[in-house]
Amino acid sequence: MTISNNFRYHSLQVLPLAGLLAILALMLVACSEKVQKTTPVGDYAVLEQLAEAYRSVGQQYPMQPQAMPPKGRREFIERVFQNAGYHYSLSLLAVGKSTTNITNQDHRDLVDLLLLPSNGLSDEDLSSLYNAEEKVAVRHLRKVFR
Repeated sequence: MTISNNFRYHSLQVLPLAGLLAILALMLVACSEKVQKTTPVGDYAVLEQLAEAYRSVGQQYPMQPQAMPPKGRREFIERVFQNAGYHYSLSLLAVGKSTTNITNQDHRDLVDLLLLPSNGLSDEDLSSLYNAEEKVAVRHLRKVFR
């Protein structure tokens, strides 16, 4: 076997594997995009989707979210966002960095929903629910909207 034939042989073996890996990567990206969206600020239609998801998910729990412990509220609200086609953590981070208007009721409603898991928690206790980036967003939204 000459060098060029040997190269051609190995290239043919690698090509199907590379193609398969590329297809798998595209499939993973396509599947993960469904839940990786952030909620747009001030979009009434999105709030309606979240409200419907809140009612739907709420029927699966024996108590109101406000009566749940903080970790239960976090799980609940993550399921609400997922059910509506959005990602809770990414939405929290995006809204925490965006320009919001405290007099806009749609902004207030979205922030209230995002902050539901942290209700009743001190700033020191936020670490039990949020990572470092999320804590910054929660503190910022609390400061602006409370």
